[in-house]
Amino acid sequence: MQELEVLPPINAKVGDIFEISIPSNPSSTGYNCLLSEMPSCVYFVESTYVPDEPVMTGKGGTSKFKFVAVESGSGPIIFHSVKFSHPLDILESTPMQQRFVIVE
Repeated sequence: MQELEVLPPINAKVGDIFEISIPSNPSSTGYNCLLSEMPSCVYFVESTYVPDEPVMTGKGGTSKFKFVAVESGSGPIIFHSVKFSHPLDILESTPMQQRFVIVE
């Protein structure tokens, strides 16, 4: 059995902006990394996809998600890989797609 990788929590203060980066390859796999859960102490700001250099068809990249801490609290930020097909295909979150945030 593979041991689950636990990533350290993200510590932020109210007003801080922080980013979570997740390896991604939507052009090759057809799966997009989407935000599926976040605590009320943070607001989602934006997401971007940055392809690895040199840019080539089928090569991966990084999905970047930006948040702002708005009030004290804590909770999970969870992403899922989703393929917009019929039927919709949603994969279980990987350890890299599960983070915990603590806002003071």
